[in-house]
Amino acid sequence: MDINNLRAFIEVADKRSFSRSAETLHLTQPAVSKRIAALESELSARLFDRVGRSVHLTEAGHVLLPSARQISAELDRIEEVICNLGKSVTGKLSIGTSPHIGVTYLAPVLKQFRVQFPDVDMDIQFNNSVQTLEDVENGIYEMGLCALHAPVGPKLREIDIWQDDMSIVVARDHPLAEEENVDLELLLKCPAVLPPPSFASRVLIDQALAVRNAKANVNLEVADFDTLSMMVKIGLGWGILPNALCASDSLYVVKLSGIELRRRISLIRHQDRTLSRAAQAFIKSLPNTII
Repeated sequence: MDINNLRAFIEVADKRSFSRSAETLHLTQPAVSKRIAALESELSARLFDRVGRSVHLTEAGHVLLPSARQISAELDRIEEVICNLGKSVTGKLSIGTSPHIGVTYLAPVLKQFRVQFPDVDMDIQFNNSVQTLEDVENGIYEMGLCALHAPVGPKLREIDIWQDDMSIVVARDHPLAEEENVDLELLLKCPAVLPPPSFASRVLIDQALAVRNAKANVNLEVADFDTLSMMVKIGLGWGILPNALCASDSLYVVKLSGIELRRRISLIRHQDRTLSRAAQAFIKSLPNTII
């Protein structure tokens, strides 16, 4: 089985587009189609359905994808190990993380890492922590930096790196901004703008309220902090934000006694994946980590 055909299959599966995959692979679209056709012929199975402009995996394609990723990752690892023998740290560093973690915590680490290891190619992808966990488990990223609220699955290893303090915020012209100390009953009478239930920050506030047999009156669910902050600023409700994002003239931090909001930010890696030299060097550059 030709590895180039497998890698073309993975790209098309990820991007759901032959044209965008061709750009990534630096090939023409007919060349990508030819590789997929060769793989389908070899397997005697159709891997994609082309409906209009959309590309969808068939049942056979869904079965093949995890194994194709594993084969591709293993070949990349072999090439990198052989390339790095007796040499300095090079190769690709593949990390998934969220925009907030990337800007607030990861950026200073990457800046120093770049100075120390200038020959490493950095592949940093931004998504929410829920998606990043899934992508690390599926082998898309070598590691991830995620906000967590519960232990990860059995296939993953986690190392706690940072603690991310959060606060309840409202708009400056919100009625709660006039209160020096807000009690819980008053807060819960107001609508809330919060992340979806699967997000660590949402679990954090839900658990803090559940201890008091309380539940937020959720008016709107927003999946990223920038949008959530804007929704709070225009008065759609109270919300929770990392403290690093609370410094705004348009936001007021609500003082609510007895509730502490703190997420843990952890490094996530697949237990069956051998770390590249670049990844090992990166982990050593993080605070309080042991490979």
